[in-house]
Amino acid sequence: MGADYIKPNLEEWLETFGYETYTKVRVCETDLYAHVNNTSYSLYFEQGRADYLEHLGFYEENLMFVVGDIYCRFHSQAYAREELVIKVRTSRFGTKSFTIESVIQRKSTGEVIASNWTNLIIVDSKTKKSIVIPEWVKQRIRDNEKTPQI
Repeated sequence: MGADYIKPNLEEWLETFGYETYTKVRVCETDLYAHVNNTSYSLYFEQGRADYLEHLGFYEENLMFVVGDIYCRFHSQAYAREELVIKVRTSRFGTKSFTIESVIQRKSTGEVIASNWTNLIIVDSKTKKSIVIPEWVKQRIRDNEKTPQI
C-alpha cells in the first residue's frame, strides 16, 4: 500500500481528518542531535489510535484491537520539546479488520512530520480470536468521521 493512501493530494487528505490529539516531544524520545528517534513515532501513532478508540467509547465495550499491519512514512523531522498534533481517521472496513490512517504535524506550523496507516483486527476478549466487525462498531465510527462514506 505504501504512501498511496495519501489521496488525492496531501492538502485534501489532511482535510478528511475529524479527530486530533496532542503530544509534546520528550527529550528521551530524541537522538544525540535532538531529532525524534524513528522508533518514537510508533509510540505517537499508538497514542493517537488509543485516544481515538477511547473517544469512540470502544474501551468501555471491552473490545480488543490487535495490529495486523503497520506502515510509516517520514516527511520531516521533529525535535525535542516540540508540540505535535496527531490526527486520526478510519479509512476502510474489511470483514474482520479496519484501516486507521494517522498524520503527525508540527503544531506551530502544520507541517507534516510523519504519516501512517494501521490495520486493526477486532478480537473477542474471551476467546482471543478475530471476529467479524459488528455493524454497530462500523456505524459508531461513521458517525464520528468527517468523511462517513467509508
